[in-house]
Amino acid sequence: MNAWSLRSYAERQYVEQNDWMTPEAIRIISQIRHEFHASLAEGIGVPVNITKGTSYSSNFPKISWTDSDQRLNYVYVYAHVAPDTLIPDRPLILRVGVNKGLGLEPAKRVQKKQKTSQKLLQFELTLLPDEIFDFVPWLISLLRFYAADPAKVISPPCTLNPDTLDELILQGAWTPKAKQCFAQQATAPTVNTIHFFDEDIRS
Repeated sequence: MNAWSLRSYAERQYVEQNDWMTPEAIRIISQIRHEFHASLAEGIGVPVNITKGTSYSSNFPKISWTDSDQRLNYVYVYAHVAPDTLIPDRPLILRVGVNKGLGLEPAKRVQKKQKTSQKLLQFELTLLPDEIFDFVPWLISLLRFYAADPAKVISPPCTLNPDTLDELILQGAWTPKAKQCFAQQATAPTVNTIHFFDEDIRS
């Protein structure tokens, strides 16, 4: 069993917050977040708040805003799988969480207002770093039209699994490239950490 599998779910989700992730992976995620937040903020069309914190709390890096029904919405970009000091060849696979993910509470109303029948968009999208910016226009259309007029939501840049909007929202979605990459890394040989150190001791 390697060190990655020994760590808790929360630690794996917050992997970029500790010393296990490689410096290059940390740099890539930081740059992607910066550009992704800027692109999303420009397209949403409402004032947003971009949090650059790096703690384990709700101050985790995110973009957030209040919608017309006074509900607080947020979007995270974080590592689903990432290279670390023990397995530096592990691929970097990202996850975009929309009002969902990282074990945080769903978006809540900022203040009391007349109830709405519109559903709050909540889902996760798993993809590769080189795919994320192609999905920005699609994400913006989802955020703007999913609740009010789903017919106006544009098509994603590639086929997703699942491929229907309702199933995507219910289950979350993966791009084909991310799914293939994850399957390949899952079957790749890993270092048996305990055995490795035993060999060092015996030598």
